[in-house]
Amino acid sequence: MADQQPTPGQRVERLRRAAGLSREQLAGLAGLSPTTIKFVENGRRSLTLRAAQQIAPHLGVRDLGDLFGPQVTLSLDGRPSHPAIGDVRRALTAWHISVSGEPESPDYLRGAVDSAWQTWHTSRHQRTEVSVILPGLLAATQRATRLHTGEDRRASLALLAQAHHLAQAYLAWHGDRELCWLTVDRGMAAALDADDPLAIAQSTWYAAHLLRAVGRGDEALERLQEARGLIEPQVADGGSEWAEMLADLHLCTALTRARTGDQGAWSDWDAARRVVEQALPAGFVGLRTRVSRPLVDVYAVMCAVDLGDPDEAQRRAHSLDPASIPSTERRGRHYVELARSADLEGAREATLHLLGLAESTSPETVRYSPAAQELAGRLAREAPAAIRAEAIQLESRIAVPEL
Repeated sequence: MADQQPTPGQRVERLRRAAGLSREQLAGLAGLSPTTIKFVENGRRSLTLRAAQQIAPHLGVRDLGDLFGPQVTLSLDGRPSHPAIGDVRRALTAWHISVSGEPESPDYLRGAVDSAWQTWHTSRHQRTEVSVILPGLLAATQRATRLHTGEDRRASLALLAQAHHLAQAYLAWHGDRELCWLTVDRGMAAALDADDPLAIAQSTWYAAHLLRAVGRGDEALERLQEARGLIEPQVADGGSEWAEMLADLHLCTALTRARTGDQGAWSDWDAARRVVEQALPAGFVGLRTRVSRPLVDVYAVMCAVDLGDPDEAQRRAHSLDPASIPSTERRGRHYVELARSADLEGAREATLHLLGLAESTSPETVRYSPAAQELAGRLAREAPAAIRAEAIQLESRIAVPEL
């Protein structure tokens, strides 16, 4: 029909060409993979609000209606949110002007932080369970930094940074962006005040994930390189926690590069693999990070998917037993990555099956994952008739309840 409106993908392609950009160039500027741009343009992937916000500045777009068309109504307030986010927000924005009494010891706080991370990695409903713990943990660590002095204060500051990292993990995918930035800033400030290289490096790791998510991948890579410079000299003599941190920094760098279509991601992935194999004990699993050989393999699948290579993703996943992944949350995310890989190949039945496995592993991982939500919504609309009813049921089960 002559008056048929162009699809969002067609609008993106037209504006990209008008701006004189290749798919690779636009992807690099926006912090997306070239495959994502390609699939949005050819209609194999929906244009999400998040992706639109990342590419709009580079296409000269100020009104997102120019991408979605006049028939699409956009709500900027409809981001899925967790019921306890108000409690966490209040804990993060509470200012205790005066504090008194005896603070909790660093050893006690370390045990509380480690227990909270253990809950995050072992619960199927990690956000709900951690949200019960977080407000008290933030209050106790903040109070300790105010009341302790000397080495106890430095230790408490490093643990306060960890509490903020857990808050960032909780807020990822459903917290408002300003609150996420607040946790990053508070965590980094505490780590720098502690003057603890491990705490600073881990704060950088968390900051890099947020920088990458908002299209500042180059800045994330610079910060990660600086953090590796803090850690690498200590690995030989510093014990497993230094090697664990170095491996995690390399994995974060690999994923950041993969999401901009940089094949150099495999070099950093291989560096992480060598650190885990050569500098960490056999069977090692990081308590808070879950760095381990299975996690390295999980990142290989993630990198392959973000590089738009489903064959490589499936090859990397072939020998990885999901049961070996030492985190329920990461196992659920792994199934989502496999679903993304199946989607790249147009395998709708496999995509639905893998999303179902992700949901049964960790319902909240799927409920608050933008990638899982986008896949489930598209399957509910476009899946073959034979599986459409099942796809609609899945979308209904993982829908975020109205608050």
